[in-house]
Amino acid sequence: MHGRDYQVGTLQVHWDDARIEIESAVTVPSRPHAVVPEAHGGFMAVATRPGTWMLRVDAQGRVAQQVTMADEGDARTLDGHVVASRDGQWLYSGETDRRSGEGWVSVRDARTLRKVAQFRTGGIDPHQILVADDDMLLVANGGIPRTPTGGKRDLDQMDPALVRLNPGNGEVLGEWKLPDRRLSPHHIAWNHPTQPDQRRLLGIGLQAEHDHAAQRREAPLLAVWDGQRLRIPRQPVVEGYAGDVAAGPDGGFVLTAQFADRIVMWRPGHPDELTPIGQVQNPCGLWPLDGAQGVIAGGGLGLARWHARDPARMLRWPAGLSADNHWAVLAA
Repeated sequence: MHGRDYQVGTLQVHWDDARIEIESAVTVPSRPHAVVPEAHGGFMAVATRPGTWMLRVDAQGRVAQQVTMADEGDARTLDGHVVASRDGQWLYSGETDRRSGEGWVSVRDARTLRKVAQFRTGGIDPHQILVADDDMLLVANGGIPRTPTGGKRDLDQMDPALVRLNPGNGEVLGEWKLPDRRLSPHHIAWNHPTQPDQRRLLGIGLQAEHDHAAQRREAPLLAVWDGQRLRIPRQPVVEGYAGDVAAGPDGGFVLTAQFADRIVMWRPGHPDELTPIGQVQNPCGLWPLDGAQGVIAGGGLGLARWHARDPARMLRWPAGLSADNHWAVLAA
């Protein structure tokens, strides 16, 4: 986001010279959310809920393709995320039915963005979708009932769940829920196992939606799924709102505790510890570096770099720019 306009684009980060330059920018009609890098050096961008657009930007910063929900009958809204299949042929976008509130996944031809199939997510408020090693989908159904404009309502009726789906036919292969229905899963990430026998884990960033502020402050930030069980490791008070989650060192995860202005790390070898690794104003988007031995995090004032072996760094955003929820490192 730049000035008062909503924009998506690319930045050149010069760590040695301690500066960030705006390389390209495209004005979009509403607030963007996820940015997904593509192999050719461009990226996909998706509007936040209730999203009405998704577009592809090429490596030169030009809009190559765009889809609007009006093109598809305007029956659905986008929920902020899209992910490619492992072979790159398909895109999976999370969506919400405008009338019923049901969650859907649309399967799109990656070449044209055209929808070729669709199936229900088995819940409401689907947010991030990831592809597993066996090509199945993991969907974070946030479970929050929403108004037509995306606002939260009737939180006592929340029904959040992590769902495993077969993208070939939409079959629900599994569903996992936490005991506390006021903990909403939104952002998810695979860990980066560092040992041959280390288990593949899914980190789930939680957002507390309790009625009382004290409950929200003391709510957990992270849940972990090991393919069979969904559990919440013991963790200190970090305000109960994960802005993002990414793979971290030692097969663990890094999370942005957005309301606590902190970046924290969890490792499976120390399951009852959530270690602070940085203090940044309004941290949110994360991207792992160097085999998940470090991360770059977007904050309210600039870009922060943390690495297990190197000194931490931070650069201010260019004048007039304020970063939004997510960002990514693009292919050269």
